[in-house]
Amino acid sequence: QEGIEFQTVTAGKFKRTLTPTKKVTQADLKKSKEDLEEVLGQFSGFVKENRPKLDIDAVATGETWFGNAALEKGLCDAIQTVDDTLLNYVDLGYNVYEVQYSPPPEVPQGLAQLLPAGSAEDDTFLRRAVRWAVGAVVDEVRMAVDEKSSVTQRY
Repeated sequence: QEGIEFQTVTAGKFKRTLTPTKKVTQADLKKSKEDLEEVLGQFSGFVKENRPKLDIDAVATGETWFGNAALEKGLCDAIQTVDDTLLNYVDLGYNVYEVQYSPPPEVPQGLAQLLPAGSAEDDTFLRRAVRWAVGAVVDEVRMAVDEKSSVTQRY
């Protein structure tokens, strides 16, 4: 109504069954329900295989249980923190490692390469003063270049 047109490019009969930009048909609902039933069957089978004493029909209802309710229904073995779990593994003789991802530092461009590298937390008065001075020099050079009519932009 507002002049906005939505277009979706797909391949396959059921690639766009439930979307906010399309009127839902009975076939779309039927296919979506079949897909959800398949997911439920696979998940229930996996849980049943790994927790054979669990009454899968009593818990595979789509409901969610947290904390003590999950423990009472047999959906978890204990309620404890991650630290407690890791310490239990250490006590059992396992090697427990911590993995941390640190992205590579960004490489500064232009005159910023002249500044010493540091973190955002390392914003001392001296660093701010140097940044201001470099920025002022860059502005002056730009103005001087712009004023000269013999200078042309090549690229």
